[in-house]
Amino acid sequence: MHVDRLTPKNYKHLAVKYCCMSRQTCQRVGPGRLPYASRCDIGGGIAMAATGLLATLLWFSGAVVLIGTELLAESIGFVVAFGLIFVPFALVASFAIGTALWGTLYPTEDHQRYGALFGGLTSLCSLAAGAFGFALVVSISNIASGEIVASEAVAFAAFLFVAGFILAVIAAGWIVVPLGVVGGWYHERAKHGAKSASETT
Repeated sequence: MHVDRLTPKNYKHLAVKYCCMSRQTCQRVGPGRLPYASRCDIGGGIAMAATGLLATLLWFSGAVVLIGTELLAESIGFVVAFGLIFVPFALVASFAIGTALWGTLYPTEDHQRYGALFGGLTSLCSLAAGAFGFALVVSISNIASGEIVASEAVAFAAFLFVAGFILAVIAAGWIVVPLGVVGGWYHERAKHGAKSASETT
């Protein structure tokens, strides 16, 4: 069987081909099929929302395993309940913040580096948005049940926001932020890899 030598030229060709395949796969079966995904701003928001969803699935899968094996079951159970309120706000925020960053601060060069930076910023901001949503829901619930009066709600919500953000960073930041960085970097790599391939063909 004949095997071609891996020369720098062949390596570049394989890298471009891989980027094209990744982009085509995303467009056929992934987030790339969604409306307006080809736009810079919307595409960035969709990439960040998809990355956030992946982080959510991985985190909850790990939590379910820990609960099933009875390792830290009580503590993990509380964090999972926190996460069920937290996640919807964080996912919506990841799309909105990603769209805003890619739409307003998109650079003319160093796209992959800025993609990683935008991904990390989006991840941190989405954790803050999730904490805000948690504080809002719990505060409204306590007002409705008569546990606190409306005049105390702002201070109570501020405390919950700070505590919730710290808890989110400790419990999930270790997976959310790195995945955000990789997701933003890979989004730009796939996009511009496919563009370079189309220009060379």
